[in-house]
Amino acid sequence: MEKPLISFDFAIKYLLKNKGDYDIIEGFISALFASQGYPPIKINALLDTESNKEGLEMKKSIADLVVEDGEGNKYIVEIERAYTPNFMHKACFNSSRLVVDGIYGNQDYTTIKKIFHISLLYFSTKEMQKPVYHGKTIVHEVDTKHPVEVSIANEGLVIFNTPNVFPEYFFISVPMFDDVINSEIDEWLYVMKHSEIKQGFKSPYMAKVAERLSVIKMSSEERNEYIYYQKQSVHSQDILNAARAEGESKGVKKTAINMLKQELDDKLISSVTGLSLEEILKLKNKN
Repeated sequence: MEKPLISFDFAIKYLLKNKGDYDIIEGFISALFASQGYPPIKINALLDTESNKEGLEMKKSIADLVVEDGEGNKYIVEIERAYTPNFMHKACFNSSRLVVDGIYGNQDYTTIKKIFHISLLYFSTKEMQKPVYHGKTIVHEVDTKHPVEVSIANEGLVIFNTPNVFPEYFFISVPMFDDVINSEIDEWLYVMKHSEIKQGFKSPYMAKVAERLSVIKMSSEERNEYIYYQKQSVHSQDILNAARAEGESKGVKKTAINMLKQELDDKLISSVTGLSLEEILKLKNKN
């Protein structure tokens, strides 16, 4: 029987339960960021996505992640799903709440971290022609419309680079992807749409993604059996390793005993077998 499609937001929640799977989420975010020239990121921490300083019902998202790039810049990445056309209003509200929660109580606005909001859209609109859209605040001269990099000097001592404060938004319409693979992010879009890996994918994460998808698609009974099998395999390997170590230890001691019978020097025996002089002395007293 064909396994059901798995929504990508469900997969993200599942993968974030295990730190060993963080690299998959990092790979997805890094591929998306790369489309706008940003360097790869690593996940530093997870924020509580179900909490809000003023009301639990006000904000819900799949994941709020504290990430860091190779240059030491720290950002917050918010991932949410949307099923209705008011997704931009929801994205604006949620990212705003995240900003407010981040400085709640201290009013130190310089502690605000830049937010990247990612909306996974399970629908398309008549205006959408492509699967991925990106938006950010651009400050420009009123007269010329020419974009400028705005910096604000604080008493001539500190400069705040405002473009690194305003949130940026990624909107991904899963149904709009046309299955054409031209870049790494296209491979991730294919996974989102089909819950499977296509042969020939080049992203280094896809082999692990395929393995995890096979587990996520299992029924509860199948998954429990799989987890039990994994635990038994680890247990069996531990027993095997212990037996090998015991066998090796017996072999080393047997070699040492034979060398003692030949009345060889204790230091030489220690050098050859790796046993300490104290262990060799014990063997000598036993025999």
